[in-house]
Amino acid sequence: MTQPDREARELLDRWAANSARPVHKLTAEDVRRDDLAVLDLQRSPGELYSVEDIETPGPGGTLRVRLYRPYPGRLHPVLFLHGGGFVIGGEGYDSPLRELASASGCLIVSPECRLAPEHPFPAAVDDAEAVARWLNAEAPALGAYDSSPAMAGDSSGGNLAAAVTHALSREGTPPSFQVLIYPMLDATASSASYEEFAEGYGFSSEKSRWYFDQYLPSGVDRRAPRVSPLFDEGLSDVPATLIVTAECDPLRDDGEYYAKALQKAGVAVELRRYQGMIHGFFQMTRALEGARRLHRELGEWMREAVGQAPRAT
Repeated sequence: MTQPDREARELLDRWAANSARPVHKLTAEDVRRDDLAVLDLQRSPGELYSVEDIETPGPGGTLRVRLYRPYPGRLHPVLFLHGGGFVIGGEGYDSPLRELASASGCLIVSPECRLAPEHPFPAAVDDAEAVARWLNAEAPALGAYDSSPAMAGDSSGGNLAAAVTHALSREGTPPSFQVLIYPMLDATASSASYEEFAEGYGFSSEKSRWYFDQYLPSGVDRRAPRVSPLFDEGLSDVPATLIVTAECDPLRDDGEYYAKALQKAGVAVELRRYQGMIHGFFQMTRALEGARRLHRELGEWMREAVGQAPRAT
């Protein structure tokens, strides 16, 4: 049977020693508060040239956006949509995004989309699309190259990133590339990995389904491509894609099935499964060597992808 690596196992054992609230009794406030514990699993990132908070209009009101600039001068823009099950905000992402900016040499642009259950589907994906179009238009004014921004996201943010990439690609303005980190792509939550890693691996299958229940109003088609990008069939215009999966993750099959679909559609796609890793490891840079390796390798892949992307200075 597939097992977490030693460091991940130690982390899981520590979590198991603490009594957890039953999933069916959770509230949004509970998971938002509990998620702050991830801050203890993060190392201090190096200094960046600047980190700036700005605002941009969104379909439901003003959206807060944070810009991570590792160096002065023009940089390649990357829109990063953070995870959190559509429910949790970006408090646990500041340190990892500083690391990603430093590793990749890119201008990381991270918005705060509206959260469920207060703002259910399609609020978050509407916000994400709006920010992507804004960034396409405003990247040079932000100090980025006048080129198509890239798209990236983890977990539920990977869901939003894939949906936005599909929308922009169909409009003829595809991102320069996309990076999806253990993306949450199938709201039916019915793959084999949901069964294999149902519980005991930190992020449970029941918890994943709970997040989808917070996000999706009753009656929404869970196989609709804007809800579950895995079921989108028009993939041939999607740009070069890197998909990262964690070996011990209920969402593992989401990303790996999507990689196969992209490959079948003729998209240049690279799939990297991180052995022994668990869901959320992108954020766990102090606790897991696998997380530190992930950031190094994301940076290398993105720098290479940027070098291949057309741009105007």
